[in-house]
Amino acid sequence: MIPRNPLFLLLSFATILAPFSLLAQGQTWQSLFNGKDLSGWKELNGAHKWEVKDGMIVGNTVPGQPNGFLCTEQQFGDFVLELEVSVDTLMNNSGIQFRSQSYSAYKNGRVHGYQMEVDPKPQQWSGAIYEEGADRGWIYPPEKMGPEAKAAFKRDNEDGYQWNHYRIEAVGPMIRTWVNGVPVAHLEDDRYLQGFIGLQLHANNENDPQGSFSIRFRNFRIQKGSLELSPMEEQVPVVSLLPSSGDPRPKNALSLHIEQDRQAGRIAVHAGDQSAPILTQRAKPDERPYLHPILAPDGRGELTEYRPDHHPHQTGIYWGLKRVNERDFFMNWNRDYWRRVSADVLQDDGERVRWQNVYEMLDEEENVLMVETQNWSLQAYADRYILDLEWQGEAKMDVVIGKFYVGGLFVRMPWVPETIGEILSASGQEGMELEGQRAIWSDIGIQLDGRDDFARIAILDHPDNAAFPTPWRVDSQMGLGPSRQILGDWGLAAGESETIRYRLLIYTGTEDKALKAEVWKEFFGKN
Repeated sequence: MIPRNPLFLLLSFATILAPFSLLAQGQTWQSLFNGKDLSGWKELNGAHKWEVKDGMIVGNTVPGQPNGFLCTEQQFGDFVLELEVSVDTLMNNSGIQFRSQSYSAYKNGRVHGYQMEVDPKPQQWSGAIYEEGADRGWIYPPEKMGPEAKAAFKRDNEDGYQWNHYRIEAVGPMIRTWVNGVPVAHLEDDRYLQGFIGLQLHANNENDPQGSFSIRFRNFRIQKGSLELSPMEEQVPVVSLLPSSGDPRPKNALSLHIEQDRQAGRIAVHAGDQSAPILTQRAKPDERPYLHPILAPDGRGELTEYRPDHHPHQTGIYWGLKRVNERDFFMNWNRDYWRRVSADVLQDDGERVRWQNVYEMLDEEENVLMVETQNWSLQAYADRYILDLEWQGEAKMDVVIGKFYVGGLFVRMPWVPETIGEILSASGQEGMELEGQRAIWSDIGIQLDGRDDFARIAILDHPDNAAFPTPWRVDSQMGLGPSRQILGDWGLAAGESETIRYRLLIYTGTEDKALKAEVWKEFFGKN
């Protein structure tokens, strides 16, 4: 990958705080259809008859016309879409386009992208995923569908229209479909990360009954902010089309060992017989714990920075919440806020090492608001580290963690105005475009002094986290962290606890989507 422009270009972007809400504060749904006319929609490719009737969008095929698509003028990246569809049994088939594209340079504007199948035929393919207008055809093929999924779609019959409820969830490379509440498809693919939504009218094939046949759509709604992802039954097989690594990466984990200096509050992780630690945990009695320094896997450069002039509260890789009963543990790292309970090594050698920090978070009178436990583990390979964090907060009194644009895990890499670097997300945002937006991972790459490539830290979200996919804070000096607080207030009653998990992939070179996909799937047990 060619390095992007110097990072000072990020300074030209204004910080944008996107309005999100927790599920407890109500869903944020947007209607795609006003029920009166086709405002916000346009037909592409075909010249079929589209009309609004009785609160429905009705499409009628025109013989001799190619496939036509009634498409939203708006584009969508990560979303949950719901609608209802009813189709004449004589129609060839139809589909719901999503994350689709049309531009003149590609087949004279041919609509292409993902399509969730609408199939009135006895073959029962509804809900499978097809790549319309491109080269791959079925990407979640009907033969992957189970009997219950195939039987979910209701065909129109002598009693009239039979409405089918369709649901599509698209989050980064995760794509999932349901028909009438039955899970149908679970696809992993990243060819299209954003695009329009479209309604297909299929052309009459030569052997089809000729005439004008209808399809009807109603009750459109889409959610982009607080995404309520549905449980997907385990019997639905996952089809992964994510890229595989071009160059094979070393598979053998390095042997690690930990040296702990309790008096200095220092836990140092060494690889093999190397004298310098590859990662250091600082856990002092009266200062917020943090990781610094972390060496690049090839030993060339430190990937973290401690208390830079532009953000002196940023301490390497650390955890700090804002507005805990209006108390700020993100900006403040000293003894008036933090008190160490313990810092212990749980596994001191082997291919994986583990350690734990426990701290009390104090109010103004030094009463304990919350006890924070950080469980860390590290695996190292010749070209990468895999660093896992399980954070748990246990409330000792009723606490409210207030809405804010930052708070939680944060990564500070070295930065000066001349720094060359990039921030990329699983959902396609770059740099400050990611601010306040949700994504299942984000990847920071910085060109450190003495390197002609990027040193990288990717942060991977876990599906069990309450805010998954979590929104991200990006500052103009390339600080980055996922933050549940962006969504709004959340709280714990005295005695309650919350667990949040992240995985950090530390590597060098060009962005490696295949490696991230492999490491992310291993993280939540989807090997």
